Amino acid sequence: MSFKNLNLINPIIRAVTEAGYSKPTPIQHLVIPYILERKDIITCAQTGMGKIATFVMPILQLLKKYAPEHVNIRTLILTPTRELAIQTEENFGIFSKYLPISQLSIFGDASAGSQLAALRKRVDILVATPSRLLDLINQRHIDLSKIEVLVLDEVDVMIDMGCVNDVKKVLKLVPKKRQTLFFTARMSSNIRAFAETIVNNAIEITVNPLPSIVQDVQQPVYMKKGKNLSAKIQII
Repeated sequence: MSFKNLNLINPIIRAVTEAGYSKPTPIQHLVIPYILERKDIITCAQTGMGKIATFVMPILQLLKKYAPEHVNIRTLILTPTRELAIQTEENFGIFSKYLPISQLSIFGDASAGSQLAALRKRVDILVATPSRLLDLINQRHIDLSKIEVLVLDEVDVMIDMGCVNDVKKVLKLVPKKRQTLFFTARMSSNIRAFAETIVNNAIEITVNPLPSIVQDVQQPVYMKKGKNLSAKIQII
């Protein structure tokens, strides 16, 4: 299986190849075709499986089908952390190398002046942490009324961090007619209930998910003086 088999356009395949990727991961193989069909997606998969590229590549292709003179934000990706926002923007930059598409990430620790300056230019794809996004919306610097694709990434982490209320506020500001892509590393009953309130006839795909509650893990801890202890760690 190659990226060509996923019906990706040549500019994306060229950028992917130059970035050193030769074949899609299992999650990319399963999910990308449905995104290209403009289906809503609920995906449960662990971090480190190529999940970001799973939505980056098809989103770039969907946006490419429209006229390049679009001036509104057309895709919104909500992420829980600064680090993930930066990583996502970097992926868009790599794979859009041969496409006339722009992207920007915004988060709380960055300079407000630099973010506002970037927002005055054309931004096709906005990657944001929920709280920072709401701050700029309340200051009337961002308009989400033309969003075509909404991505909620690492939803389980957003819920753990208490971001879900901010996410719900954002959901009220995006068009109801949109494509929604929902990604989580584990699928608890409350995460599923939340997903079902925001997607429409979604395709659900699960690839090696994390359990909702991980059993006790025995892990050795090595001390500097050479002694080792057996630490019992409870992971929730």
